[in-house]
Amino acid sequence: MNSSRLNWTVKSSCLIILILLFSNYLNAQNLRLWSQAVTSQLINPGGEIIPHSIILPDTVMKTDTTNNSNFNDLSSLSLAIKPRLLPDKMSFMENFLWDENGEMRKIGIAGPLNSETRKNELQARRTMLSIHQATGLATLGLMITTDYFGQKVLDGRPDLSGTHKTFVALTIGAYAITGLLAILSPPPLIRRENESSTTSIHKILAWIHFAGMILTPILGSLIVNHHVLDINKARFHQVSAYATTAVFAASIVVLTF
Repeated sequence: MNSSRLNWTVKSSCLIILILLFSNYLNAQNLRLWSQAVTSQLINPGGEIIPHSIILPDTVMKTDTTNNSNFNDLSSLSLAIKPRLLPDKMSFMENFLWDENGEMRKIGIAGPLNSETRKNELQARRTMLSIHQATGLATLGLMITTDYFGQKVLDGRPDLSGTHKTFVALTIGAYAITGLLAILSPPPLIRRENESSTTSIHKILAWIHFAGMILTPILGSLIVNHHVLDINKARFHQVSAYATTAVFAASIVVLTF
């Protein structure tokens, strides 16, 4: 890859990142408005969360034509209402951390499961996912920069190997922060029906680029033998790095558009 083509690739990548950043900003605003709408619908003025769907006992659901007083007695219905504080579908990690007896509650980071606690958790989730989007784009930029300097080293600029290693360390650190923000975020109150498909693809791609983030540095550590660059091994490292960057970018695009 010559220098002009490499520079064109970097400029194109920067433009794509700017577009993704703007799209993620719009999505974050939509997420904030949607979350506020859900919260306002599910939390009454008294602060108690009203369930998305209320299931009444059979004795209450049956129509009694001889005596309608049961339906006029609101106190008889209060026992049938159970607040829904967690979504129906939660991942293993969400159950492990945020269930009623989850680790976050056991160690005191999160309070007991109630309406007020969940309101605070939803606010924390919105903040963490917004930061997750920002650090994800930053990580993509660091990946592209790392690829750029790595390509320069392969093109005959060994003096840039130190810069390349610096960006490798920065990329790994930003990647770790981005992943932890998603893993540790509290679960939503409910999950939208159209969320499952895009989120599932995003998670599948996450496993792939996670494997790439482990494999690529290992391959990189094997390409230098007695201070001499092994070009054949370096090609495997190069392909792994570009593939990981591409998959990571795809995982961002899936949730952006």
